[in-house]
Amino acid sequence: MNGQTFVFADPDAVAEESARRLLGLMAEHPGRRFSLALSGGSTPQRFYRLLTTPPWRGQIDWGSLQVFLADERFLPPDHPDSNFRMVRETLLDPISKIPECNIHPMPTDGTVEASALRYAAELQEYFGVASPRFDLIVLGMGPDGHTASLFPGHAHPKGPWVIPVHNSPKPPPTRLSLSLELINQARHVLFLVTGEDKAPALSMLREATVPTLPAGAVQLDEGELVWLVDQAAWGKAFS
Repeated sequence: MNGQTFVFADPDAVAEESARRLLGLMAEHPGRRFSLALSGGSTPQRFYRLLTTPPWRGQIDWGSLQVFLADERFLPPDHPDSNFRMVRETLLDPISKIPECNIHPMPTDGTVEASALRYAAELQEYFGVASPRFDLIVLGMGPDGHTASLFPGHAHPKGPWVIPVHNSPKPPPTRLSLSLELINQARHVLFLVTGEDKAPALSMLREATVPTLPAGAVQLDEGELVWLVDQAAWGKAFS
């Protein structure tokens, strides 16, 4: 596995360490806007809910956060399975201190190809550079080793910052995702991985000399990659 790995007793401990790390990264550059890309999934969701509770909510400079998505299901934003709806309900609405202009959902109207181009243009407008670097990208991992909406057996093209995804093995079949190339340019990436069903994929990542799963292909160009894993996901090797 690439990066550093830290194993915790349970999902709550993973969420708490995630909150500590976010707070620490933001404190390194006080007052500066902080670009944060969030993923869907039950493990990140626990982290988002924790941020809305004391003492975390009172320690974060919410006005400096610029919130993006790492991936999205190509569904209306009010659909029960929308990643943005989950982020809004678990984090944005309870906090209500992040200006709307700081929130950047992925568009899901028109065609998925056009939406990918529109979100790439929004990233270009925000970062204003040829190689945008998120301050932090929060990723999960599925039991099949996928991350964001980058799935095993799918092509992961180089060049685009945002890619349309067709024929996802998980419903819905059509999605948007930050590209692997863009993820690997980030300053920091946190993988949050919990649950016994993740143990086989995590074991494959630990043993592989060449990455065969999308999560293993996250290899930051210059940034810091950290895995926060619970005991159930780490498996019997936990000590």
